[in-house]
Amino acid sequence: MGSSRKNSNTDKFLELFVKKFKLQDEDLEKYTLRDLNYDGCTSCYGCGRVPKCVVKDDLTEIYSKIEEADLIIVSTPIYFNSVSSLTKQFIDRTQVYWSRKFILKLRPIKEKYGIALINGGAFNQENQFLGSELVFDHFFKATSCKKNMFVEVSNTDRFPINENNDEFVSFLDSIKLDFNVSNVYRFEGGINEN
Repeated sequence: MGSSRKNSNTDKFLELFVKKFKLQDEDLEKYTLRDLNYDGCTSCYGCGRVPKCVVKDDLTEIYSKIEEADLIIVSTPIYFNSVSSLTKQFIDRTQVYWSRKFILKLRPIKEKYGIALINGGAFNQENQFLGSELVFDHFFKATSCKKNMFVEVSNTDRFPINENNDEFVSFLDSIKLDFNVSNVYRFEGGINEN
C-alpha cells in the first residue's frame, strides 16, 4: 500500500476491495510502504551479477513473498498522473526480476495475477491514469503477472472512498474478478466540474 497518509482513500480502497472479494486475511500479507525503511533502486547493477537485490533493508523479506505469490495487489494514489513516490521506489526495486530474466538469462519467477488499485483526487481527466498504467505495466511484466487488472477511481478529494459512498460500493459490485483475463475498471466519483 503506497500512500503516505494513514486512513487515506488508498488505505480504504484496498480494505474495501479485499473485503468485497473475500480475499482471506490468512492468505494475504499486507505491507504498508510508509511504515517500511527502504530506498529506491541505486542502479548499482548488483542484481545483474546475482539474482537478488544486494541492498539490505525492509524490502529484503518482501522479495520471497513476491516470488511465491499467486496474486499481487498494489494500492496507490496518483500524483501528477503517476504512482506515489513510495510506490515508485518499491516498483523500481523490482528491477531485480527484470535483470534475472534479461541479463542473467534465468527462468522468470512464478506466474501470478496483478491488481493495481489507483485513486486520484482530481476529477476525471483524459490520460489521468496513463502514467501509472505504464509504470504498472512494466512492474507486472517484471514480476511475472501474466494477467492483470487496473481499478481506477477519480475525484476522491470531493467524494472520498468509504463504505458509505454508495456510488463507489456499486462500482465495486460491478467488478468481475477473473484471474484468467486482464481488465480495466474506471469510476469517477460525482460529476466533473470543468
